[in-house]
Amino acid sequence: MSDLSNQLSDEIENLVGQYNLHYCVQCGKCVAVCPMGQIFDDFSHEVSPRGIIERTLLDYGIPDEDHLWFCLTCDLCTDMCPMGVTVRDFVEAVRSLVIKAGVREFGSFCRSCNDYLWPIHTVEYLQQVLGDLSQEYLTQCTRCRKNDVGEKFKGLRPGNQIKNINLSQVGGKS
Repeated sequence: MSDLSNQLSDEIENLVGQYNLHYCVQCGKCVAVCPMGQIFDDFSHEVSPRGIIERTLLDYGIPDEDHLWFCLTCDLCTDMCPMGVTVRDFVEAVRSLVIKAGVREFGSFCRSCNDYLWPIHTVEYLQQVLGDLSQEYLTQCTRCRKNDVGEKFKGLRPGNQIKNINLSQVGGKS
C-alpha cells in the first residue's frame, strides 16, 4: 500500500460502508453496462466498476495508478446493480479525498478558480469528440463560465460601444 493509501485507508474504509461496496456479489452487470469500454482503448478489468470494487475491498487503498480516474460517473453501474452498490458516488468521494491530499495529475481543473472538473482521460476523449469547442467547455467550471458571460453582458450596457462586442461570445447570433 502506498503512503497515500495508508493516510486515507480509514476514510476509504468508511466510504466502502457508506456506498455499500461489501454488498457486491460480482455479478458483472456493472461491467456489462459500463460505457468506458466503448470510449477508452486502454479500458481493462482493473478500471471497470467491478475492478475498482475488488481492489478496494482487498486493501482499502486507492489505486496508485490512474484506475480510479477512468470512471465517467454516468451512474449506469449503480442503476444496474441488484445489490445497491453506488460505485459512482464512491468514486467521486475517493477522488475528492485524493485531490484534497494533493494528487492532481489525473484530473483537470478550472483555469479560473482551480476547482476539479474532469479526469484527464475524459477530457482527452471529449477533446476528440468536440474539437475546437472543447476549449470553451472543458477548461472552466460552469460557475466561472457564467461569470465570464456576465462580464461580457456588462459590456452591452447603455452607452458602451456595442460594435466592439461579438454577440456570438454571449450566446447570441452575430
